[in-house]
Amino acid sequence: MKQQRENCKNCGIDFEISIQDAAFYTRMAVLRPTHCYLCRMQRRLAYRNERFLYHRKCDLSKKQIISSFSLDKPFPVYDNEVWWSDDWSALSYGRDFDFTRPFFDQFFELRDRVPRLALQQQKPMENSRYCNCASRNRNCYLVFSTNECEDCYYGSWVNNSRNCIDNLNIEHCELCYECVGCVGCYTLLYSRDCIDCSDSYFLRDCLGCRYCFGCSSLVNREYCFFNEQLSESEYKERVAALDLGSRSVIEYLKNEIPLALGPSIVKSIHGARIENSSGDYLTNCKGALNCFECDSCEDLSYCMCVQNAKSCMDFSYWGGNAELIYESQACGYDIFNLRFCNLCWSGCSDLTYSDHCFASKNCFGCVGLKREKYCILNKQYTPEAYSDLSAKIVEHMKETGEWGEFFPVSKSIYAYNETLAYEQIPVLREVVLKKGWTWIDSTQRSQGSYIGPDVALPENISELDDAVCSKILHCKASNKAYKIIPQELDFYRKLNVPPPELCPDERHLRRLSLRNKRAMWNRECASCNDPIETTYSPDCEEKVYCEPCYRDFVYGANES
Repeated sequence: MKQQRENCKNCGIDFEISIQDAAFYTRMAVLRPTHCYLCRMQRRLAYRNERFLYHRKCDLSKKQIISSFSLDKPFPVYDNEVWWSDDWSALSYGRDFDFTRPFFDQFFELRDRVPRLALQQQKPMENSRYCNCASRNRNCYLVFSTNECEDCYYGSWVNNSRNCIDNLNIEHCELCYECVGCVGCYTLLYSRDCIDCSDSYFLRDCLGCRYCFGCSSLVNREYCFFNEQLSESEYKERVAALDLGSRSVIEYLKNEIPLALGPSIVKSIHGARIENSSGDYLTNCKGALNCFECDSCEDLSYCMCVQNAKSCMDFSYWGGNAELIYESQACGYDIFNLRFCNLCWSGCSDLTYSDHCFASKNCFGCVGLKREKYCILNKQYTPEAYSDLSAKIVEHMKETGEWGEFFPVSKSIYAYNETLAYEQIPVLREVVLKKGWTWIDSTQRSQGSYIGPDVALPENISELDDAVCSKILHCKASNKAYKIIPQELDFYRKLNVPPPELCPDERHLRRLSLRNKRAMWNRECASCNDPIETTYSPDCEEKVYCEPCYRDFVYGANES
């Protein structure tokens, strides 16, 4: 069988289907995709809202709650405790399948009636009410896709960390501020892509460094300033001369350090212990192709933010002992053989076109099930009847052209600009509406009834008093209202950090801009001219090296 080319129905770009891809489609008994992998990713991420939270009431208990669903949603929203209780059953919404109608029409009618969890959280969650897509956190606030953390605030994809504020994609870190893509770091500020670094500022691509300032591509170094080796006393003198509690000084350094160091030399792929893999930010992966932010995975293609998974394709977010997952998102914890699923957790297996199901097996087109088997549209059948009917539905979907496609963006439970799809692939409001997708305007996101004067933050953290925690601030970029909470103020004082003039959403967007998009480019190594695949686009400022050349450069420079 030869490699095939298809034309994406969404963006119109030709894409390839490899022999390996075709074999996986046969294994999963699905048709070849009609969308390219980026459009498939966009479609899945259009069903993931992490950061947009709303005040509303639980539709069963009437208790005031925080939810990822705005008030205009057609389905009931239950407080998490109520949703998990035995006070209701998703089977009560079951219905027969109608072969005179398309599957999706019937599925979405069911979806819009079944109650949903207010937030995607897994216990224990202690004093972490304003967190979504999160598990086992303590004393956390406005962190998303965050697990096993304590005293962390305003972050995304933060894991196993403590006392960290304003970070993106960090793990096993403590006392880190404004860091992106860092692992095992302590008291690290304004840095990116660093491992095992501490007591440092403004680092990039450094490993095992401490007491360094404004440096890049260093390994196991101390007391370096702008990549210059100093004595301990010289280093401390230079750092002490800088007022790092001043906002203007920090902004000056953010601009000055890249100019002083010149274009960064970077490796084509961020990764460790990877074999026959492509993408970016991969760890302990084998045979992971076009994958991003994946750890401990084998034989994956077109996956992102997945851990501990095997033999999966087009899978976004989670994992945790996952195998044979296709075109699904936010599924995890001991899952097997899921096709076209959204938010199916904890021991689910053999599910197809199901949403928001837990510990369920052999289900097709179901919503909100807990520990059920052999269900179609939330109606239970005998194993034999289930097998016969589900096979007939697949044939029906092939006739209607629905089989093999993830849920359409137009039917997402979220507005496009509420979702991670908008973060990864921004689309203008006019284009979104023209495609038949939904959009939420800022006027629909009420920020309360506060009407009052703008509060000016002082330029220096030393000038900020406790009264700021009782005031409403307005973002200098978006004019959104935001606050500084007492724990946050204590952190800024401890690390001598100037208070932010931007709201958490704007700070998050600026950190996102420091990460490459999840798309691959064919380029040449800037050193040896060998072909490389990388997420660094051809117009980026960095000099991109293949791994051997980067290793020679880094370790050669650090030995001199």
